Amino acid sequence: MTRRLPIAARFFLTYFLITGTALAAAGIAGYVQFKRYAVDEADHALRNQALLAAEMFRPLLSVPEPDFARIAAEGDRIGKSLDTRITLIMPDGTVAADSEVGSAGLAGLENHADHPEVREALLGGTGVSLRRSISVREDQRYCAVPIVLNGRVAGVARTSVPVAFLARRLARVRTITWGTGIAAFLLMIAGTALLARRVTGPIEEMRAAAADLASGNLRRRVHVRTGDELESMAAALNRTASSMEQTILRLDAEKARLATLLESLSEGVAVIAGDRTIRMMNRDAARLLGLPAPIPEGEPYARAIRHPGVLRFIDARRRGETPPPADVVVSLPAGDRIVRLAAVAVRYGKGEEADLLLTLRDVTDEKRLSRIKSDFVSNASHELKTPLTNIRGYLEAAQDALREGAPVDPSFLAVAHDNALRMERLIEDLLDLSRAESDDAPLSLEDVRLPDFLGRMASLHRRAVEGAGKTLSVKAEDTAFPADPRQLALAVSNVVDNAIKYGIDGGKIALSGRRDGDAVVIEVADDGPGIPSENLPRIFERFYRVDKGRSRKLGGTGLGLAIARHIVEAHGGTIRAESRVGVGTRIIMRIPAKRSIPGGPPPPPSSGSPGEHREG
Repeated sequence: MTRRLPIAARFFLTYFLITGTALAAAGIAGYVQFKRYAVDEADHALRNQALLAAEMFRPLLSVPEPDFARIAAEGDRIGKSLDTRITLIMPDGTVAADSEVGSAGLAGLENHADHPEVREALLGGTGVSLRRSISVREDQRYCAVPIVLNGRVAGVARTSVPVAFLARRLARVRTITWGTGIAAFLLMIAGTALLARRVTGPIEEMRAAAADLASGNLRRRVHVRTGDELESMAAALNRTASSMEQTILRLDAEKARLATLLESLSEGVAVIAGDRTIRMMNRDAARLLGLPAPIPEGEPYARAIRHPGVLRFIDARRRGETPPPADVVVSLPAGDRIVRLAAVAVRYGKGEEADLLLTLRDVTDEKRLSRIKSDFVSNASHELKTPLTNIRGYLEAAQDALREGAPVDPSFLAVAHDNALRMERLIEDLLDLSRAESDDAPLSLEDVRLPDFLGRMASLHRRAVEGAGKTLSVKAEDTAFPADPRQLALAVSNVVDNAIKYGIDGGKIALSGRRDGDAVVIEVADDGPGIPSENLPRIFERFYRVDKGRSRKLGGTGLGLAIARHIVEAHGGTIRAESRVGVGTRIIMRIPAKRSIPGGPPPPPSSGSPGEHREG
């Protein structure tokens, strides 16, 4: 951008040129006028002196025989009296008197008849000329008047003054004129500078204030007290600044409220501007897309978002298509998530390109629960249908036998009874699982002593262990922890029951418990066939069986470990499995040992003296 002069400099230069031109013109015009006046005044003085000299020479020329010596002496006297060169020239051009050269020098003077002022005077007029004098060798201003006697010109009286004398007078006048003009010019320059400062000072202050306002300093105010339009302008600027400050504060407050609202939403929200940049994105949206929060405004969305499915959805909406909400798989370091996308165009005014309001919702758990629910209904229906089909089949066979008068095979009733018991166990497990998953049935916590609890578990399964030809050992540290004994007993019983059913014949089952920091660890280990590693992550799912045929043969419902997992997690604990094929399986339950129990004493510390007994 071209650099321009400041307004103060332009104001000063404008006044400088105007003032200088005016003063120079006035000085020149005044000097010319004074020069003309001085010349006219000099001519007038010379004429008056010439007339006076003519009157003084007239008596001397009126006699028949003029005394030229006396005339010469009279010329010297008159010249000295008037302080002017006085010359008397006869009609034939000879010089009778000249106060400048004196009587002695008259003989050496040239004839003056040809001089212009003399010719004019000889003709009866007043002659004026400016020329160089041959006699005194300098420029002179001459004035000659005729001396008329009896109607004829008896001589010419001439006065003169050196031009140098006039020049000195004009030089003094010129010096005075220019000195006065320069002094006036300097005074006007000083006044102009002061006026420029008075005018441009407030303007500069307002300019600086406007720059501060533009840079964001909305508290800047202008203090101008000039009593004129500049003060009104400063007041208007201050009012504008106050209005802007209030508006910005209100917009900031609204923006903060909007940002808080967006951040508090349970869904991700992002706004894609018309120029393909991210205008805004809340924390949940950044989390769902695996982006660092906060996302800087103005970042191109194609650079920030690296998920092809999301980009395709946004591009389709920007092309004017209206796709329905779409579920997109987003790959993140923590695992794949399913994100439901929806978008709507937002227009702020005519002619402006619409922004895109994008909402993102994590439906991974919803999808998983839907799949679990579908699997549960399918598995439960299948598990119930099998024994019902068996019961119906054998009952129809018995009915046919009775219709034909044949005796009913007792095995029909035994099979129907076994399937009814299987249905009963399944329904009981379903009810237990429902209670374990329900938030309406809170735990009844009380202090549970670990040795007593594991001893009861061993006694509960003693007959089943002996019937399966196995041995059950119990080892427990003397410690206590808060738990719901009925619920926890159900969880441990399901795990021990699995160990009894799926362990090898004559195998060993170890039930142990110990204190580990702020938790109590209960373990159930067997030396059964083990579980393949690919099946371990799913053994706590409902209706999941590693060996489905064997599980149904042994009367398993596939819900025991799922119930155990829900009960342990309801206690704030965790459950996991360790297994090696051909070696055995270990189920490890970790229960917090420091939970507050209303009205109950704190749990005693571990004594470090384990108790042990063996069932078998």
